[in-house]
Amino acid sequence: MESTPRQSDVDETTPRTDLTPRPGSTGSLLALVVLVIGAAGIAFAGIFAKLATDSGYLGPLTTAFWRFAIATPIFMIALWILPARKPRPLDRGMINPLWLLLPGLLFAGDMAFFHTAFAHTTVSNGTLLANLQVFIVGFVAWWLLKERFRPAFLAGLIVAFAGIWLLLANDEATHYAKNPMLGNMFAIGTAFWYAAYFLVVKWLRRCFRAIEILTVSTMMATIVMFIAVVCIPQEKNHLVPYFNESMPEEFNKAWAYLILLALVPQCIGQGCIVWALSRLPASFSAVVLLLQPVFAAFLGWFLLAELLNSWQIAGSIVVLVGILLAKIGTR
Repeated sequence: MESTPRQSDVDETTPRTDLTPRPGSTGSLLALVVLVIGAAGIAFAGIFAKLATDSGYLGPLTTAFWRFAIATPIFMIALWILPARKPRPLDRGMINPLWLLLPGLLFAGDMAFFHTAFAHTTVSNGTLLANLQVFIVGFVAWWLLKERFRPAFLAGLIVAFAGIWLLLANDEATHYAKNPMLGNMFAIGTAFWYAAYFLVVKWLRRCFRAIEILTVSTMMATIVMFIAVVCIPQEKNHLVPYFNESMPEEFNKAWAYLILLALVPQCIGQGCIVWALSRLPASFSAVVLLLQPVFAAFLGWFLLAELLNSWQIAGSIVVLVGILLAKIGTR
């Protein structure tokens, strides 16, 4: 009669498929902190995209292209520096590496819609509506990833969504929002691209490092966005920032904003989010990322003079309460 193997023996020989730490562990707390940093990082996306567009007379697709093009060599250097993980054989549940190309396609679509939205609406509104992805991610995580959560999670989702609608109270046409309806429609379309990218990355993190996913997806998105810039007409069709001899400082500002767009939202923001996704449930991660529109609303007010009214301030507080409820309700 064979003896039952010890738990330590099973742990040493059985490959892990669920990389999520137990609730309340130090690893999950660190992942939550990193995820919040990522949300703050990507909140700058609309700010730098809009400033680069205005300073360099660039189209929204062009700013998205430079976001990826500048970030690609940075990720490649990081991939070369960071130690490689021990390879796993394909017959032990390894995902085919060709799937690494899919996030790049999805994120290119995400950024094309996202940057186009900012050309017509405010940073706060565009970012908020793009974060409707939380409902898509929550449903798919429950349906396909078999994630379970307590009723408090659904309450937090409803409260956070109510906060978003309070933040959307001011949608009148202004200097920074020339066609809010069109911009808001592109932002809603962004939510579907964003949710698909989010879930695919969550799946790929079972077998691949964050830096591997980021490097391949950013390279792929660069290629896709370059084709889009060449083939799709834009109101401002410059591939590089326009140099005006009477205002040379605007040319320098445009390049500075493009570099910041690649460094802060793409390298830091997306890097933190992709790293944290393997350590937190997808549904809860999506709700935490609702901090992004809160940050974006205040950044838009502080840097772009997109004024916040009392309803929008109240909405930001409501979103924070919703995130707290979602954390309590996550298994």
